[in-house]
Amino acid sequence: MKFAFVEGSKLQPQPKLHGTGPLCDGDMIAKCGRVKVWHWAHKGKRHWDQWWENETEWHRNWKDEFPTDWQEVSQKDEETGENTSPMSKYHMAW
Repeated sequence: MKFAFVEGSKLQPQPKLHGTGPLCDGDMIAKCGRVKVWHWAHKGKRHWDQWWENETEWHRNWKDEFPTDWQEVSQKDEETGENTSPMSKYHMAW
């Protein structure tokens, strides 16, 4: 993920930061290495999203076409109560 909440602010990862997942409220750790794009990951092997997939450079470039407020925003389906992927809203915003 590109964003997590750190002390109430929606932030991109930086070395040694710890945050909270925007949908799951789970513990997130910043992954800031030299090979992969910097990202947030759940602490441990927890995957709450059945549609989860690795994020590529293409995903990041696409997200950057939109304001930060539109990126990684989840919604709740009022019929099923299911939370949507945190990417869904910004795709529909245009």
